[in-house]
Amino acid sequence: MSVVYLASFVAGLLLAVRIMFFGAERRRARSADAMPLRRSEPALAAFLVMFGLAGYLLTRPGRLSPLAGMAVALLLGISWAVLVTRLAITMARTRPEHDPDDPRYVLQGHVAVVTLAIPAGGEGTIEYGDAGSRRSLRARSIDEIAIDTGHEVCIERVDGDLASVELWAQVEARL
Repeated sequence: MSVVYLASFVAGLLLAVRIMFFGAERRRARSADAMPLRRSEPALAAFLVMFGLAGYLLTRPGRLSPLAGMAVALLLGISWAVLVTRLAITMARTRPEHDPDDPRYVLQGHVAVVTLAIPAGGEGTIEYGDAGSRRSLRARSIDEIAIDTGHEVCIERVDGDLASVELWAQVEARL
């Protein structure tokens, strides 16, 4: 019987690792109110892990009889599966109070080209985007160094319409 408990424990762990890698979310939400979570996978993983662990430990020699051990293991497995599933549902339904993305850092890491030289401690102009849509912003060097026209820069943040930039060569050297 120990083989059954160990096999269910290992299967539960493997399913839990699969959930960690790929998630338990539904591929597409059916509606705005639909549950975004597949409840069966976390429940099955929790049941298998607890059933295997409890059954193996409770049916060791000198503990419970095989039948009593299996009954307790089933009860613990089902209880643990219900608890984990309720926790997963609660976490899936939780909505953040605010948008965690700070608008100043939306363009962080984008590469731009200096179109009007940036003097030391002053402002110039950069242009970023792809061939279809190019945008222009006022820019200031975060190092307070002069950057000539045509150099590539990396956008650090954008406050209003003023971008803080750094030479791409310096960023590339750190990578």
